[in-house]
Amino acid sequence: MPILRLMNSRRAGAALLALAAIVPLSAQAPRGGNVAASRSYATSAPANSRLAARIDSVLARPHLARAHWGIEVRDASTGQTLYARNAERLFIPASNLKLIVSAAAAHHLDPEHRFRTGLYAAGTVRDGTLEGDLVLYGRGDPMISARYFPSRTAVFDSLADSLRAHGIRRITGGIVADESWMDGEYVRGDWEAYDLRWWYAAPVGALGFNDNSIDFRIEPGAVAGAPARITGSPASGAYTLQNASRTIASGGRHTFDLERGPGPGAVRAYGQIPLGTGASSESFAVDNPARWTGTVFREVLERRGIEVGRDAVRIVSDPASSTIGGLAPVVEWRSPPLPQAIGPVLMNSQNWFAELLVKTLGREVRGEGSWSAGLAVERAFLTDVVGIDSADFVLRDGSGLSSGNLVTPRALVRLLDYVRRTPRQAVVRRALPVSGAQDGSLRSRLTDLRGRVAAKTGYIGNVDSLSGFVTMPDGREVIFCIIANGSGQPSARMKAGIDDVVRAIAAAG
Repeated sequence: MPILRLMNSRRAGAALLALAAIVPLSAQAPRGGNVAASRSYATSAPANSRLAARIDSVLARPHLARAHWGIEVRDASTGQTLYARNAERLFIPASNLKLIVSAAAAHHLDPEHRFRTGLYAAGTVRDGTLEGDLVLYGRGDPMISARYFPSRTAVFDSLADSLRAHGIRRITGGIVADESWMDGEYVRGDWEAYDLRWWYAAPVGALGFNDNSIDFRIEPGAVAGAPARITGSPASGAYTLQNASRTIASGGRHTFDLERGPGPGAVRAYGQIPLGTGASSESFAVDNPARWTGTVFREVLERRGIEVGRDAVRIVSDPASSTIGGLAPVVEWRSPPLPQAIGPVLMNSQNWFAELLVKTLGREVRGEGSWSAGLAVERAFLTDVVGIDSADFVLRDGSGLSSGNLVTPRALVRLLDYVRRTPRQAVVRRALPVSGAQDGSLRSRLTDLRGRVAAKTGYIGNVDSLSGFVTMPDGREVIFCIIANGSGQPSARMKAGIDDVVRAIAAAG
C-alpha cells in the first residue's frame, strides 16, 4: 500500500503510516541472489530439425516471406540453440525493449522502492496560514492515477486532507511545481511528431499524474451540423478545448481527431463524426507535465477547503532554483512498491512508466534523472551483469517507441535466461503477459496454449515482436525471441504469423 507521511503533526490520522528511513541506493550493499552465475551458450547450427522445418514452413507463407525475421529459440535448461534465424543481426524491437528497463530496474532498485512526492512550506505557518508558497516536489512517481486508487486525483485528495490535519487552511502564495529531480527533456527527439499527441508518448518528468494525459470521452452531437460532444477528465483549468468538430449524417466518413491548439494547455478537436457512432475515449498527452500537475493539485486543495492565494503555478525545473534544500517535507506521499510500477510496463506495455523507470535509474544510480544517464545504467547492466556484447544493442529509450532502438534476438534470449535464473528478477517474470489470461496483452492470443506462453508483446509501424517462454507438455521451458521488421503487412497478420511460430515451438517436442 502507498504511505503518506505527516511531518511534526500532533493530529495525524491513524490511517497515516510512518515513513521508513530512505537509504541512498549508492550506499546499499548488493543483495544475495541479485546476480546469476554466468553461463556459456551454444552457437552452433539449430539442433532440432523438426522444429526448423515447422518454423520455416510458417515463414514461407507469401505474406510473411517478405519480412525480415530475427528468431532465436533455446532450451532453458541446457542453453542449447534449437533454432536460429538472423539471431545475431540487429532488429528494431518495439516494446520488447521494455524487458531491458524492467530487468535493470529489478536489479538496481530495492523491491520495496517507493516513489516519493513531497509538500514543502516555503514560508512560516501561523494560525493555520502558510505565509508563502507551497512546493509540490516530484520524484517521478508514475502511479498517481485511477489505475491504483479510487479516482484520478485520490492521491492529491489525501495530500490535501493531510495538510488540513496539519492545521493548514490557507496559503497566501501559490503552488510551486518543482520538477528539478529529473531533467527537462520531456520527449525523445526521434519520436514521431503525431505520436506526441497521445498517452503512449506523454511527456516524461519528475511531476506527473494520470499518465500525463487528459482522458476525453467523444460522441456525436445530437443532430447533424452540431459539434461532437466531448468531455475531458479530470476537469481542470489546466487545459482548454476548442471544439471545431462537426457531426455529419450516419454513414459518412469519420475523420475526428485531436491536436494541440495555440497557447499553453490548449487542445483542438477537428474533423467530422457520423451520427450513430458509439462513444469512444482518447487519452491526449499534456504539453507541460509540471503545470498540469500543479494546476490540478491547486484545484484539489481548494475543493478540500484550503484557500490558495495565487492561481498561476510557478514551475521550477533547474535544481539551482529549487527552494526545498534543507527543508523537511510537511507531508510526503509514498507510492506502492516497485513491482506495481513494473507490472504495467510488461503486462500492458505502458510506455510512460517505462520511460520514468529509465530516468529513475539515472537519478538513483548516477545522480542524474535523464535518459542519457538512465540508458547508460541499462547498457552497463546488459554488458557487465548479464554478459551481453555491447554490439548487440543500441538504446534510444526505455519503451521501444523509437525506431532508433536496435537489439539482436540472441541478446533478448540471453536477457530472458538471466531473468529466469536470477531470484531478484522474479518480479519481471511474474509481470509478463500470459496467453489466454484474464488481462494483459496476450489475453486474446494463443488461447489454445492457455497459460503455457509468458511473453512480452511489441508493435510499432512495420515492427512486430514477441519474446518470452513456452512451457512444453513435459514441463520443460523454451526461451524464444521472434522479431519481424519491414513486413509492410497489417500488424494483425504479422501477429498471427508470430503466434504460429510459437505454436510450432510448442509442438516440436
